Amino acid sequence: MISFTQSQCILTVDGTSTTSQMGLWFIAFTTFLLKGALCQQWSLWTPQSIVAVGGACLLVPCRFKNPAKFDADLKNCTVTGIWKKNHELGNIVFHSAQTDAQNIIKGVMVGNLLDKNCTTIFNSFPAGYDDTYIFRLECPGTNRLKYNFIPGVNINHTDTPPKPQLISMGNITEGERVRLSCSAPAPCPTLPPSLTWTSGLGGSVESQLQEGIDGLMTMTSTLTFTASLPHHALMVKCSARYTLQSGGTTKTTEGNLTLNVLYAPKNTVALSSPTGSVPEGRAVTLTCQSDANPPVELYSWYKDISGQVTWKANGQTLVLLVSKADSGLYLCEAHNQKGSQRSKAMPLELESGQFSKMAPYIICGVMVLLYVLTVTVDVYKYKSLSRRLKQIELSLSGKGDNTYTNLRIASISSGYDQLQMTRAAPGEACSYENPNGIGRRNERAAP
Repeated sequence: MISFTQSQCILTVDGTSTTSQMGLWFIAFTTFLLKGALCQQWSLWTPQSIVAVGGACLLVPCRFKNPAKFDADLKNCTVTGIWKKNHELGNIVFHSAQTDAQNIIKGVMVGNLLDKNCTTIFNSFPAGYDDTYIFRLECPGTNRLKYNFIPGVNINHTDTPPKPQLISMGNITEGERVRLSCSAPAPCPTLPPSLTWTSGLGGSVESQLQEGIDGLMTMTSTLTFTASLPHHALMVKCSARYTLQSGGTTKTTEGNLTLNVLYAPKNTVALSSPTGSVPEGRAVTLTCQSDANPPVELYSWYKDISGQVTWKANGQTLVLLVSKADSGLYLCEAHNQKGSQRSKAMPLELESGQFSKMAPYIICGVMVLLYVLTVTVDVYKYKSLSRRLKQIELSLSGKGDNTYTNLRIASISSGYDQLQMTRAAPGEACSYENPNGIGRRNERAAP
């Protein structure tokens, strides 16, 4: 914001850091010069407020304009610049002609006062010195060229550097090249912060130090990458590390941004409730689900009839009182600003007749019955055979003492080998006898 005070032609610029183009700075400064020329009065161009990071140097952009009649005095004297605290009668904290040992706030005036540039760098802005600072221009040896520029600049001290600001340059759409900008104030341009991305996005990074329309410096880093679906809802971080002058210590702050990637519908699927075959006359609800960003704006239902897709209705759900004509393949389509996607075909089937419905159960019952009968017969046969075997065993065990205990083996004498036949008289039987008297056998002779 640029403001202009009519009483003293004071032009001030909002101290908020920006990365606007240098053309805006040129326009602002040109406006400042024109206003100074028109009113022919003293005027000052400086940020309204600046934040100083504890331990780091601080740049105070400053330009002034004086009435034309003082131009000769300005060029013919050793002009000095002074910063006062609080008001025009306040304590002098910096004098360009004095040494650091003499100044309360040490620094150097880097601007050329002869060019009406009063830009100053304070080496380290101390804590507890938050206040308004007034710039005073003096030309020693003359009373004409002495002036306090009011109002001044507000300087606030902080121990914690401000967080970097992350900005997406345009909408992030899947498949497109995207630029993310991370910017952090550089109150000390000689030691600007270093910016580091933590994202996992890959891509390329470019960093540069830029001057805003208020004269303040900003470090900007630009990350360029190709957006994809996994990047959606991903948190990207950018850290700013400030190097302090005293001892080379650092302070780090971090900013973050959650990506919002726009993409066409994906993973579109058609679902049925209830699932499976349904009886005729029953209500069936078909539901279409899809993942999309921005959300799905329109759902459409189609029926596939012999390869010919026919529109049925719009809406995320489709309710049918099932008839024979409703059986077939159904699919849905999801639409949003980035595109559309159709689901795979889902079959809707009618249940068969009552017998066909019961057939699997009947077959299963018959098989179970046959199995039970087979097992019963096998068990009966097994038990019957067991009883018969047991009866035989008992019968044999009851006759065991009389049958087997009296059996003995008698030795066979060699006398059987000495059987001799005796001749018999006619009409008598032939006889065989053992001379040893072991046995005799009679056999009737043939007539």
